[in-house]
Amino acid sequence: MLFPFYSGTATLSADYCGAGAALSALLAYALGLEDCQIKVEIAGGDILLHGVASSERAAREAVAIATDFATGRVICNLQVRPPKPSI
Repeated sequence: MLFPFYSGTATLSADYCGAGAALSALLAYALGLEDCQIKVEIAGGDILLHGVASSERAAREAVAIATDFATGRVICNLQVRPPKPSI
């Protein structure tokens, strides 16, 4: 019988990558955040949000959603820029 090699560090990194991808997808399709371009990084349980939010309300909503995922701090480094009107 073969036993897989277990590395706690590799598992944690994979968990953070999976959580980051899940949070990125959730933020991309959340109501009111469609015009935002938010990137997610997770390190040591802390979540860093960076990119562009379409409004202050959208930035606050993104932080609220990220807080549900966080085991540590949520750091918001979002720039607020309203979307350009289509001509």
